[in-house]
Amino acid sequence: MTHRRIVTVDAGNVDELGFFCVKNKKHPGYIAKRKWLERRFEEGMRINLIQTNDGQTAGFLETIPGEYTWRVVEAPGWLVIQCIWVASKKFPDKGMAPALIENCLKNAASGGKKGVAVVTSNGPWMAGKAFFLKNGFEQADEAGPYYQLLIKRTGKGKAPAFPKNWDERLGRDRSLRLIYTHQCPYIGKAVEELPPVADGFGADLNLIKLESAAEARERMPSPYGTLALIYNGRLLADHPISATRFKNILQRDLKLDEK
Repeated sequence: MTHRRIVTVDAGNVDELGFFCVKNKKHPGYIAKRKWLERRFEEGMRINLIQTNDGQTAGFLETIPGEYTWRVVEAPGWLVIQCIWVASKKFPDKGMAPALIENCLKNAASGGKKGVAVVTSNGPWMAGKAFFLKNGFEQADEAGPYYQLLIKRTGKGKAPAFPKNWDERLGRDRSLRLIYTHQCPYIGKAVEELPPVADGFGADLNLIKLESAAEARERMPSPYGTLALIYNGRLLADHPISATRFKNILQRDLKLDEK
């Protein structure tokens, strides 16, 4: 693929274009994120889709101003990348992800932002830092167990940073808590599937939905900021998990037996 174009998803065309990662409009995650987006577009969220010359969507980049980011990072005046995904196996064009980043940087500069920030991970579920380093980003901060904060400046100003009170956020509550937001559509599926599994083990799973980005940045115990499964001061999962993975956690970490 040598020809491509970038299309911006907004409140007026989201039902036509979608948001790439989940296409089934009956999927619980699609329904949850679609509703969640109604406020996010008002806050300056932008979803850019990259399309082939024959109209196929091959990837996307989701950004939002730092004042409204759902990643747990203090980044006022910055543009924050919340997600990037390119279907590289189906569309083996190595220039797609760099094209999305270049477009993002142009948007940050034209919008008077200090730069672009992104949370990366050596663990599962999020992009690794190698790609961003190759595209001129530098590491500004890090947080356990495997997160980094990378930035690329388009203006002047204080660099963003992670908070330092992760242990305090976990607390010592012995209840089993699933704190979540609908920033990622795969969380809708987890919220639907995990409670019945907990019931099958006689466990009381306390679902806590965060309604604002500010609340997520204040309460979430990991930089991902979108899901946290917590028990007795321990972070058992920090990204969407399957029912099978949850069952394993209940058996291994809580020492519970299925009824």
